[in-house]
Amino acid sequence: MNKTRRAERSMYANPVLIGAVTVLVAVVAVFLAYNANSGLPFVPRYNLRVQVRNASELTHDAEVHMAGGALIGYVTSIDPARDAHGQPIAILNLALNKSVQPLPVDSRFTIRLKGTIGLKYLDVTPGRSRRGWADGATVPLGRATAEVDLDQILNMYDAPTRRGVIASTTGFGEGLAARGADLNSAIHEFVPLVGDLGPVMRNLASPRTDLAGFFRGLESFSGAVAPVASAQAQLYVNLDTTFRSLAGVAVPYLQDWISQTPPTEQTVIARAPDIEPFVIDTAQLFADLRPGFATLPQSAPVLAQAERLGVRNLPGTAGLDQRLVSLAEKLKSYGQTPSVQQGLDRLTLTFSSLHPLLSFLTPVQSTCNYVTLFLRNSASLLSDHVGTGTTFRFLLVAIDDVLGNESGPSRSLYTTPDTNPTDEHGPVHVNPYPNTDSPGQTPECAAGNEPFSAAQAVVGNPPGNLGRSTGKTSSTLK
Repeated sequence: MNKTRRAERSMYANPVLIGAVTVLVAVVAVFLAYNANSGLPFVPRYNLRVQVRNASELTHDAEVHMAGGALIGYVTSIDPARDAHGQPIAILNLALNKSVQPLPVDSRFTIRLKGTIGLKYLDVTPGRSRRGWADGATVPLGRATAEVDLDQILNMYDAPTRRGVIASTTGFGEGLAARGADLNSAIHEFVPLVGDLGPVMRNLASPRTDLAGFFRGLESFSGAVAPVASAQAQLYVNLDTTFRSLAGVAVPYLQDWISQTPPTEQTVIARAPDIEPFVIDTAQLFADLRPGFATLPQSAPVLAQAERLGVRNLPGTAGLDQRLVSLAEKLKSYGQTPSVQQGLDRLTLTFSSLHPLLSFLTPVQSTCNYVTLFLRNSASLLSDHVGTGTTFRFLLVAIDDVLGNESGPSRSLYTTPDTNPTDEHGPVHVNPYPNTDSPGQTPECAAGNEPFSAAQAVVGNPPGNLGRSTGKTSSTLK
């Protein structure tokens, strides 16, 4: 028993054995510490391959965080590859914790800046899809993006850009100099704007507005514009040349034009009611000319042929032209005779006097067709034969001689309604001055359109508008 204890005590007291164990423990600890970023050995991992356009300085063993900050894995390696169009891309090999398996297929991967020294990490925003990426799956392009780094923003400010910023700042300073009172007034006027801005901000913050979708669209637009950045830069160079040319005529020509624009616009606004009838008449004129324009494809060749014939025949009309010139000179001399001038003045006065009458009578025919209807009906009466001649020469009028009826003497018009439907008489209906759509009258053709009712008398134009419908006439000439 004592021998066994002495053997164990001598084994633990052996310095070589203790040193070897210590070295082995140190090697294992160093190995575990060295491979800690890649995960502990014998621990299962959830592996994914993520395609990105650009690794954006993401390095081996970079951390992978869930949205919110939780560490869920590491980037084990980055491999080069090409997409379906042959363009170079990068593939991020991820080793993630099994607890996040499977990630939804609509999850997004974003390369973000971890610190100001340029260290990057991969941020994972889980989606809401019920389908997930299987272990070892490859996430296609379009699900991964990269944020713009601060150094990329600062690299835009090269020497020409810095000079432009300095010039712009100086120009803004000179433009705002001595305008403090105006700025104060502008700030005061912004107060209602800020009050009204609340509902606008609430609408923008609403999920239904999809402001994030707007910015994604803006990102896509910027990506489409990036390839033509050089052409846009040349556009601004050309604009600079244009504005330099305009600067030479800015004073006084452009200055006078700008100062004269407000009173010109005010004059146009004030005169717009006077111009409106002209514009309406012009539109009506072109509407009336539209049928004529439609016939131009057929009539244009005929007109062209007539012009060609006219040009060919014009030399033969030289003698007639000379006689016309002599006639015109004689007419000129005749027209300057005092008696002729007096006659023309009388004709002018006559036509001026007839103008109101013709204006009143013109719609009688042009709208209501009364003159043509009168002539047609007269011809019909003259041609309609009866036993004693024609209807126009002889017409039997049967008079129902009832006391108070139209045929009986009375001091006033017979207006008593007739309630007996079998009678052939009724109250008077007379319209000596019917409306004919003439100036000052109701726009209607009353004559021949008055309704007859035995229940009431009608003297003059019936109430309401009877419309412009009238009998139609057509030519019988062949």
